[in-house]
Amino acid sequence: MKALLVRPWVNENITTVRNFLFGEPLGIECVATVFRELGVEMELADFMVEENGKLASYLSRLEPDIVAITSQCTDVANVVQIAKESKAFDPAIQVLVGGVQATCFPDSFFVDEIDFVFKSTTRENLGILIDMLSSSKPQERIDGIYSKSLGFVNDGFFCLNEYIVPDREISARYRSEYKYVGYQPCAIVQTAYGCRNRCEFCVRWKIEGDILRELPISEIVDQIEALDEPYIMICDNDFLINESRLEEFCTLLEERNLKKGYICYGSVNSILEKPGILGRLKDNGLMAVIVGYEAFEDSRLEEYNKPASVDENIKATRILGSHNIACWGSFIIHPDWDKADFKKLVSYIRALKPELITFSPLVPHPLTPLYTQYEERLIYPVEDYEKWNFGDVLIYPSKMPLKKYYMQVMKLALVVNGNFHSVAYAIKAFPLKNTLRMLFGFRSLFGVYVRNYFAS
Repeated sequence: MKALLVRPWVNENITTVRNFLFGEPLGIECVATVFRELGVEMELADFMVEENGKLASYLSRLEPDIVAITSQCTDVANVVQIAKESKAFDPAIQVLVGGVQATCFPDSFFVDEIDFVFKSTTRENLGILIDMLSSSKPQERIDGIYSKSLGFVNDGFFCLNEYIVPDREISARYRSEYKYVGYQPCAIVQTAYGCRNRCEFCVRWKIEGDILRELPISEIVDQIEALDEPYIMICDNDFLINESRLEEFCTLLEERNLKKGYICYGSVNSILEKPGILGRLKDNGLMAVIVGYEAFEDSRLEEYNKPASVDENIKATRILGSHNIACWGSFIIHPDWDKADFKKLVSYIRALKPELITFSPLVPHPLTPLYTQYEERLIYPVEDYEKWNFGDVLIYPSKMPLKKYYMQVMKLALVVNGNFHSVAYAIKAFPLKNTLRMLFGFRSLFGVYVRNYFAS
């Protein structure tokens, strides 16, 4: 049996992704591990790298039995197009769709050209499906999978995605292109699933569970040792949560003399709880921590269910700075802000002084309580997938017209991205070509704001 694994092209309206966050397709690599164990011959077509790649050439050369596609929210149209082209080439091809969008909104792929939609992915359900397809067994219900032949109806058990060590051989020819912000080539490693912080706006804990599931750190270091990339993005919700685990991580890196650079997510509470380990992490390569500040008012942080205060945000930033670890901070733009609130955010950012700053409009994801709260104020329906991209404003502002709100967003973007501290940091930390690429990405994003301003 032969399979073509596909990561879709970037949606043309989401032009900034390739300039900032362009990591390896971890989900596809995990599926590839199971396929290889099952003896499936396969190839990856990563159209995020191959911007002008042609699906037809892969189909003609490989003549696959299976086309398996990963998905994000903004990929829906491109996923369906890939499925249509695959069926047009050979109606017998079985089209499988997985990824974040399939997990959150499987019904967005309930179309004639798609045969199976994975709400959850495990070794067991992949194995059952491949056995069924290779032996032409009658269709049966498989836990975690919606099947077209069964009317996309499945009342079975839907578990969380199983952890599978990624097969990075499948992406070998693309790996030099994978980057994270200014670091390239950069691999992605996940060491734990789930999150103790049930933030109201966050969907990750809804997908991965609200109980932390940690993987043996020795197995993680084995993976890191096998990687050629000099930079590693640790994509856990909060890598800094378990101090004894961090100590073990450092000990293993030191014993094996592994010299790489690391970026990770870390909560304010985790930084405040264990400042002593940060120096050792820095010595072992920790370069930057991504911190979700989210707001400049304690009342808003409480509303978001963020277990930190605005003063604690500042303390955490100072702790990182004292160890020469960069802080990449993120904020949420609230739809109930007025002009004064935008100015307060700028003042707060100047007080924090993180090395990099990002912001996005509040996204009332349908899997979070925010959706019910803001449903009547939505500018776009959930089915308008490309708009749910963390760039477009999704909720009608309450204190100013949408056009004026976008004007404030544009002013904020200029201040945030043009501040001397961040520019100086980027020039020092990243190769010049990557800094320029980030600048181009900002121009593209700013162009989205401009278009939305005139369209509002």
